[in-house]
Amino acid sequence: MTTFAVKFLGCKVSQADAMQARQALLEAGYREAPEAQAELHLINTCCITSEAQAKSRHSVRRSLQTAGQVLVSGCASNLDPRQFADIDPRVRALTGTSDDVAAQLGGCVDLEHDLLARQRPAVQTPGPGPSRTRGFVKVQDGCDCRCAYCIIPTVRGGARSRPASAVLDEVRRRVAQGQPEMVMTGISVGDYRDPERGLDLGQLMMEVARVPGVHRVRLSSVEVIHVRDSLLAALSTEPRICPHLHIPLQSGDDQVLHDMGRHYTSEEYLAIIARLRRAVPSVNITTDVIVGFPTESARAFDHTLAAVERAGISRVHTFPYSPRPGTAAAGLGDRVPAEEKKRRSQVLRGRSEVLSRVRRAAKLGAGEQVLVDKVAQTQCSGYTADYTRCYLPAGAAQRGETVAVVCRELQADGLRCQRVDGAAAAASLSS
Repeated sequence: MTTFAVKFLGCKVSQADAMQARQALLEAGYREAPEAQAELHLINTCCITSEAQAKSRHSVRRSLQTAGQVLVSGCASNLDPRQFADIDPRVRALTGTSDDVAAQLGGCVDLEHDLLARQRPAVQTPGPGPSRTRGFVKVQDGCDCRCAYCIIPTVRGGARSRPASAVLDEVRRRVAQGQPEMVMTGISVGDYRDPERGLDLGQLMMEVARVPGVHRVRLSSVEVIHVRDSLLAALSTEPRICPHLHIPLQSGDDQVLHDMGRHYTSEEYLAIIARLRRAVPSVNITTDVIVGFPTESARAFDHTLAAVERAGISRVHTFPYSPRPGTAAAGLGDRVPAEEKKRRSQVLRGRSEVLSRVRRAAKLGAGEQVLVDKVAQTQCSGYTADYTRCYLPAGAAQRGETVAVVCRELQADGLRCQRVDGAAAAASLSS
């Protein structure tokens, strides 16, 4: 077995871990192949909800239809490796940190039961990496917050930061591989503190932005209590740092926030958002909300709707609550009926669509810079710095190219745009 494919479920950290595993397999002499042709599949799993665990198990079963062996890593594997190992003898659950997993893969620890002492190909130089324009760079792992509903500190451990020197080395490698945008990821990324020089998150992002070849630096997600002065300074002074922050709200009701073990009130959240907008008027804010927490009443849900409106949030990712064994909230049961969770989710998503449309409509006729990350026969597309998806006609740009556009028409999830260059751009923007 010499060919492999890597998949991941869940957050940007899971994606970064999957790419670390991919690199370890390449360096161990394995050859990457399309999923349907790969003999070995590695799946980095998620356990943030029971649904995520179920999807992880489903992904394993689907891989077994074509792969000779499936390796499972990540949060769900750490939480309960037996749930995967019991599926089929061809499944092997790997546990530990992403570094632990990479070390096992890099050491070729009996991945294939030695395949009767198969002949291994010569170790090959790793390829140019995934055909993505965005590099997900994990700068931090683990969390000390222990929110009542969350199992992640159990499977990831306490907060710990990666040395800035290692982060910057990875950024340089990713630039060399053709990735001009860096996304800083972590479980509690705002806890970042460089163990070597003491840099905090904002200072680290400023250093990443100065690496030659980096066009954009983006933050994957940050807690509102971590939106500190240095981060505001980085956002407001360095044009390469993207004016988009994903800041989880989870609830707009103070009692629910207290029961969740969150470390802010709704008014404190809104005050920090207002301060952020004063520092960076163009900032685009998106969020997460848990719907149907056991102590969330209809009135509490209304408070969440009001907080989303007041914060000017442009997109809400909703997560129906599900009890996680081993968490503090598990003893509260699951009091909100499934149908009511579904209704509240639909209401919140509907309001989110309205807010997103309002923000996108304000861009019509305006100029933007779009980093193209998808090219197809019918169209190409990419994101603006504030994370608005823009669509262009087929052939308008190449993957990895940053182009000037004028926003012309609303689409369901973005904007239809027209590419403009040089004098044409100036004329379009002045008309």
